[in-house]
Amino acid sequence: MGSPSGSRRRNLIMILAGLIIFNVMSCTRPAGTLATFQSARSDELSISGQWNIIDVPPRSRVNAIHAALLPTGKVLIIAGSGNSPENFDAGSFTTLLWDPQTGQFSLIPTPDDMFCAGHTLLPDGKLLVAGGTQRYQKGTQPAHGASYSYEFDPQTQRYERVADMHHGRWYPTLVGLADGNALAVSGLDESGQPLDGHHELFRRDISQWIELPALNRYFPTYPALFLTADGRLFYSASTAGYGHSDGAGRRPGLWNLADNSFTPVDGLRDPNLTETSTSVLLPPAQDQRVMVLGGGGIDDSAESTARTDIVDLRSPHPHFTPGADLAEPTRYLSAVILPDDTVLTTGGSRDYRGRGDSNNHIARIYDPATNTFRAAAPPQVGRNYHSEALLLPDGRVVTLGSERLGDDDNSTPGAFEQRIEVYSPPYLYRGSRPVLTVGPTVVPRGGTAEFATPDPDSIVTAKLMRPSAVTHTTDVQQRSIALTVVRKDRAISVRVPAEAGLVPPGWYMLFVTDRAGTPSVARWVQVP
Repeated sequence: MGSPSGSRRRNLIMILAGLIIFNVMSCTRPAGTLATFQSARSDELSISGQWNIIDVPPRSRVNAIHAALLPTGKVLIIAGSGNSPENFDAGSFTTLLWDPQTGQFSLIPTPDDMFCAGHTLLPDGKLLVAGGTQRYQKGTQPAHGASYSYEFDPQTQRYERVADMHHGRWYPTLVGLADGNALAVSGLDESGQPLDGHHELFRRDISQWIELPALNRYFPTYPALFLTADGRLFYSASTAGYGHSDGAGRRPGLWNLADNSFTPVDGLRDPNLTETSTSVLLPPAQDQRVMVLGGGGIDDSAESTARTDIVDLRSPHPHFTPGADLAEPTRYLSAVILPDDTVLTTGGSRDYRGRGDSNNHIARIYDPATNTFRAAAPPQVGRNYHSEALLLPDGRVVTLGSERLGDDDNSTPGAFEQRIEVYSPPYLYRGSRPVLTVGPTVVPRGGTAEFATPDPDSIVTAKLMRPSAVTHTTDVQQRSIALTVVRKDRAISVRVPAEAGLVPPGWYMLFVTDRAGTPSVARWVQVP
């Protein structure tokens, strides 16, 4: 027999061994639970996606009033004076450049107050910014619009002054045309009055503004105007600001710039609730269908609607028909076209400018093929007035801005929302993504282009997606154009439609998707 001390040692060893076995077994059980949780979480993400708030350094936090995706993949965020008369009086104007891939933020010298200007991307990739604030509202006196205009160069990352407009414009819409020029429409002029007609054209070949006295149609401020395949502009009746209270200029229709004729389009329900509504050219752009979503009464009305209506502009007699209702009556909704031919809707509020804590923390994904919405993960940050949302080249969506009314009397502005939130859609959680490698950077309208890919058989669709330039939830530039795909040996060939009204000149994101709708990371290509 061993000594008592040896027995105690053996007993101690057995106890320790038992504890070790017990701990190992205890640890393995939660591992199985964790694996189940992770699997369930993965399934949830592949259905609903998820939101993440971006860490913005304190010195880079600005009041995002305008946002545009540049062909460098960076996002230009313009605050100007940021709706601050104090900043305006001090000449303190800001612009932020954000690189979503590196997370880097850079403050850009901003020469004038571009707060509530208009903007559009030009064919060379520069952002044309026109108008802004000449004077803030004082008492009953309205704000006055400025006439200056600038081009922001993505390569030099600087503003370049170009010719002034003939009129001051505050809350104008700039829309790119089929020939690559840009039309400035509406706004409050240098005396603070709504411009009754007086549209002007930016000629990019001479960098000059040309007055167009024959185009004398009136629109409220920030009108949603979409370039159609035949070169006309479709006015959806969505607006985001100031206009006559008698309903003037609020009827949707097709505007022919060649002769100033206007063909009304009827059938829109709740026609008196189109201010702060949202409009989008549904994918694919070839279908020429425009959707109007939500909206409210003019000025500070508390009314809002859950209505969505759709018009097919290819019809000989276009007429709005009902779409699927929103989850709640909503103003200031953002709608972003995704690479899988669906539309993300997010943000907005039930009441004017989020009054009474009425922000909708809701996101849904609309499928144009079935006219149905499905639930998406809810955003953490509420968005309403002065907010933006746009698609990034990696397939995510960024949301910025918002300025709800304060809690004190629900009539004065509250704190501006400076957080940036990014949504990763469900298609980013469904496995590997298709890849395009070698290919051209210029693709001809009406021609073909070939791109190398390791697995051409997995690619089902290809599309050109025009980058956004958005303010006040108004984005008339975004569109998704379906391309014909031919699969080859370790390559695909795509054909671009020939109509300039369908494919206006400029830089586009080229996405391909697989059978599950999973998109590639975009390649930047230019249509001359």
